Amino acid sequence: MTSTPSQPYQPATDYQDRTSRQAFEQLVSVRGEGDEWDFKATLGYITKNHARVNLAKDALAFCNLPGGGTIIVGVTDDFDHIGLTDAERIDTTAIRRAIEKFIDGDFIVAAAEHKLADPATGEEKRYGVIHFRRRFAQPVLAALDGQIANDKPVVFRSGDILIRRGAASIRANSGDVRRLFANSIVHEERVRAVNELWSCLVEQRRLMGGVEYLFDILVDNEYPEAITRPGLREALGHLTEVRHADDVDRLQLRVSLVRPHIPEELYQQYRACAAFVGRLHMKAIWQRDAGVFLPWTELQNGSPDLQLQHLALALIPQDELNGYWTGQPTGDGTHRPVRPVIDAAERGVLKSINLVLRGLG
Repeated sequence: MTSTPSQPYQPATDYQDRTSRQAFEQLVSVRGEGDEWDFKATLGYITKNHARVNLAKDALAFCNLPGGGTIIVGVTDDFDHIGLTDAERIDTTAIRRAIEKFIDGDFIVAAAEHKLADPATGEEKRYGVIHFRRRFAQPVLAALDGQIANDKPVVFRSGDILIRRGAASIRANSGDVRRLFANSIVHEERVRAVNELWSCLVEQRRLMGGVEYLFDILVDNEYPEAITRPGLREALGHLTEVRHADDVDRLQLRVSLVRPHIPEELYQQYRACAAFVGRLHMKAIWQRDAGVFLPWTELQNGSPDLQLQHLALALIPQDELNGYWTGQPTGDGTHRPVRPVIDAAERGVLKSINLVLRGLG
């Protein structure tokens, strides 16, 4: 029977960095094995039962680590870099098919091959990198007995929870099991809190009405005339500054109620993003009512809005923000669309959210 997941779907592309060239070079240079990584000279013939059972044992243990675990293939127990054989291929689909019947729970396999020159001979060799992790917070279990042959003892039994201890994949004891399920409960609360936070951020952006439309279509010389166009004023809606403040406070209250389950760094990023978007909205409301227009980068007196810039820098790299802030010169003036900068700010929050959902934040 397969476990019923209770966490949001997380795409496997979130884990490709674990099989990147940089990650490979960091691990392959290590002399020693640990909880989160292992070396194997070869995977063997993973169509054969003994190879499948041994690989499933390590996959089960790695999946029960918060961030998963990685196998480097082509390095011996003595840390000799022998590389893959000519016939051996690291194939994600083949690996999953080889082990999935042994695993009760949704899991992710990410794999890649990398080439590395032997320092002594200069010969280029291929190596494999395989990363395993569970998709959801609940621990994964062995779905059936892992037995290499009828006359051999079982490597693991159906229902076992395996963990990593040092370089070994072993059966969890009662203390390990309690910790795994306790961490699972904590993570579930975190996921619910993070979903609420993101929902509030999305709702605030939805409330912005025609703000993006306003800033995205205009250049400097159009401002005095365009702000009085009926269509543009209708797009901005009839929201007052007081109503806007009330709506923002309502969303902030929702986030405050789940704040104990949100990592502090993520909470501060949310606050910066919400304040940034809210300040843009207030600018648009004021300019609509006053019948004047200024770039979103400026205050009412025409000076740079340094507070808005500071909020943006909490989420957007300086060089990227500079491009949005300066704008694009055109024949008619300077075009400073605001949609890309809001997207960039929200990506900063989403990056932290993904870390939390993966159990790393």
